[in-house]
Amino acid sequence: MNYLKLTIVAEDISVNDILVARLAAYEFNGFVEEDENLVAYINEADFTSELEADLTALTTQYNLKIKRAIVEDQNWNAKWESDYAPVLVDAFCAVRATFHEPITTVKHEIIVTPKMSFGTGHHATTYMMMKQMEGLNFEGKTVFDYGCGTGVLAILAQKLAAKASDAIDIDSWAYENTIENVEINHCADTITVYCGEIEAAPTKEYDVVLANINRNVILSTMDKMAARLKKGGYLLTSGFLEADVALVLEAAAKHGLKLVHKMEREQWRCLMLSQA
Repeated sequence: MNYLKLTIVAEDISVNDILVARLAAYEFNGFVEEDENLVAYINEADFTSELEADLTALTTQYNLKIKRAIVEDQNWNAKWESDYAPVLVDAFCAVRATFHEPITTVKHEIIVTPKMSFGTGHHATTYMMMKQMEGLNFEGKTVFDYGCGTGVLAILAQKLAAKASDAIDIDSWAYENTIENVEINHCADTITVYCGEIEAAPTKEYDVVLANINRNVILSTMDKMAARLKKGGYLLTSGFLEADVALVLEAAAKHGLKLVHKMEREQWRCLMLSQA
């Protein structure tokens, strides 16, 4: 399987996060930064005419230059691993790869095998999700990690003494990577991983729902997430910008969810919502 590598060069690098938010609606496998440029990878078969049109519009809007190249998936993966660096969320937790030295200055350490899945902790949204989790009591609770990426949030929940977690992602790379990371972190007995749309996960209720995805998916599945949340439970969600917050809160309110806390990092936002 070959992938198309898009190197997006912007005059103003602050727009990189905006570009990720806009492109997240498409079937991209990963986003990384190289020399301040945004690099996006997508399966050649998933590069649609709609995406081509959107890229053309973005190029005009933000004065971009886009370079294209074909790479093999194994080369993509090797590049991802070589660029991976540990992530620290204050003294609360750290996310590192197997080839890094142990980090002993934090309460919780998570080990991931960085592949083509989103959620290594480097992105502002994953960082905020983990930081918000620090303020919740997970002991004995059940957790649903929707759009699990690497599985890092479900793993963190288990390290915070959650009773059991279900994790799901539509991407097969993320599914396989989560299974691998669950095993590395000795959580296989308490985390069950699924592959597919949200309907592929159990339709039971959870104490905490974690959804670090993107605005479109969050808005279109808010009803399904709310249906999986126990009364008094919490939904932590991120993957959207300040301009999207009102839309997310409006959708949440329709299903009995109210805002508890809002967190900001760079241009991204993370909301903690509660089931009344």
